Amino acid sequence: METNYKPKLGVLGLIGLIFAPIGLLFLVLGILIPAEKIEGSALAFKGVFCGTGGLFLVLGILFLFLTVQKNSRIKALIAAGNYIMADFAGASLDTSVTVNGQNPYRAQFQFTDPLGMVHVFRSGILMTDPTPMLTGRQVRVYVDQENYDNYYADIDSVMKIH
Repeated sequence: METNYKPKLGVLGLIGLIFAPIGLLFLVLGILIPAEKIEGSALAFKGVFCGTGGLFLVLGILFLFLTVQKNSRIKALIAAGNYIMADFAGASLDTSVTVNGQNPYRAQFQFTDPLGMVHVFRSGILMTDPTPMLTGRQVRVYVDQENYDNYYADIDSVMKIH
């Protein structure tokens, strides 16, 4: 069971890739366009363009940063090599997310540590029901040994999604 993690862009990354160039464009236009030749308040014109551009640029960079940070965290978990084998506990629709008018699935996995404490882990979003492929199987869950809330459920290696 080899892990071939490929960094994912995700929704925030995609929004960041859209917002950052648009913000940069508006910011540059707000700075370079000679507002004195525009009827009305030159300061208002520059304020709208520079303000909107600056806001979009900052949000775009923030979203891209968060995406890179998430992918780096997952890579670090995998590189550390600390994993547990968790049992497939089921899959359910995630009604808090809608993709193309459909709710994706999330797989749940359980692991009972030596002290008897049950830990539940969730996968990322899946557009198909993973139950037929995961029933009766175990999945590697890379964990931070000090904080089990920091984890990555590696279902790609089990489901052969590449």
